[in-house]
Amino acid sequence: MKKGQDQLSSGFLRYIILLLACIALYGNMFIFDQPALLKEQIMQTYSPIYGEHLTSFYFSFMYSFYSIPNIILPLVGGFMSDVFGYRKMSLIFMFFVILGQGFLYFGSSVANLKYMILGRFMFGLGGESLCVASSIIINKWFVGKELSFANALNLSLIRSATVLGTYISPRIAEKSGMTTAFGVGFGITLISGAALLIMNFIDSYTEILQKRNLQKTEGLLDNSIQVMDFGELVKQILEDIRMFPKIFWILTFIMTTFYTSVLIFISFSSGIIIDLWLPADAPVEQNQEVAGELMGIPYLCCTFLSPFVGLMVDKVGQRVKFLAIGCALVFLGLVLMLLFYPIFCMLTLGLSYALFAILPLLLNRNNQGTAFGVMNSVQNFAFFVMPLFIAFISAEASSQVSVVLFFLILASVSLIIAIYLYIEDQNRPVSLNSNDQKKLMNFVNNHKEDGEEFEEEEIIVPK
Repeated sequence: MKKGQDQLSSGFLRYIILLLACIALYGNMFIFDQPALLKEQIMQTYSPIYGEHLTSFYFSFMYSFYSIPNIILPLVGGFMSDVFGYRKMSLIFMFFVILGQGFLYFGSSVANLKYMILGRFMFGLGGESLCVASSIIINKWFVGKELSFANALNLSLIRSATVLGTYISPRIAEKSGMTTAFGVGFGITLISGAALLIMNFIDSYTEILQKRNLQKTEGLLDNSIQVMDFGELVKQILEDIRMFPKIFWILTFIMTTFYTSVLIFISFSSGIIIDLWLPADAPVEQNQEVAGELMGIPYLCCTFLSPFVGLMVDKVGQRVKFLAIGCALVFLGLVLMLLFYPIFCMLTLGLSYALFAILPLLLNRNNQGTAFGVMNSVQNFAFFVMPLFIAFISAEASSQVSVVLFFLILASVSLIIAIYLYIEDQNRPVSLNSNDQKKLMNFVNNHKEDGEEFEEEEIIVPK
């Protein structure tokens, strides 16, 4: 009876941790697309100061400068989360998220676009790495216990913040001004910071109780800070990267091309929708509200569909097939943008996005932070380059059709790599399509790419 009560209590606590992890990322997701949602107000406010052409490039800098630190930081941040503890690092990352939005708010209040770009850079110092730290704690509490569902539910709840932002940010800006909208985002990041503190306290206290109950510390996580010089840090990261199997790199490039063709497209879709589909003689605020609502559709779909997709994947497996279907849907959605009113494109992108809540199960537990970091670093290099390409294409082309065609090329690359992954997976001893989570995780954690078991000295024991 006591054992059953402990299991019930443990299950309840897992979902409390999941809820707090979602709230901790809520501010992050709410503020990420605020510049895109308020693009027309930004252009109207700053074009007289900097000129329309330069203001357009400055606007793209808000996304490129966010991505610059994240080319390196998720890699280092993930590794540091493994070594120094995800709780300590998550607080540092959250500090930069709050500070960055504070600078964005301040820059808007004094009508200085350069301060706003600096704020986005500071936001970038913490935003992606905070997601890495959050992924680590969710994996810790849910590995072998409905992990796909937990990650899908997490994605669903935090994406509801994006949906909320797409709906209320343009309306707040219309009624009370752009600065007030950024101020609301700043307030939400403060609430997220409070949730992170509570989550870290519960996680830390639970760990202390487990150590006391086991009456031993051998083999358990040591949260003490270990001093490591820069050379050792680089050497250990490279050693972790060397152990990543070929399948990891294939997945990384799929995720990079997929998320670039979906998330960057959504971030820039407001201008595309207004240019291709909305009446040119309508008021700017009205067009921006309509475009903002359409931008929110993929995230709304993801909010409702991701938990069901996660449950389905936990039951039936077939991860690689879902990835390939998701890539195909992105290509279809972008074609629909050129042919029909944008709602059909956005619904299709939302369905494809929901299918991508299934990856973390595939990562080795011993270098999870580094693996998440590498994946985020590669993605953010693409996120740094692509807005600049898009700004250049928009400046040179007479229509936004050229921008959509550029995204179609990216979606095609993603689909080709997904097909290659499906072929490659056929040769693995345990397929990524397996619905036996424990068997798959045991294989991922204890075997090399060719199926041979690690030698005892090759297995990294968590500190």
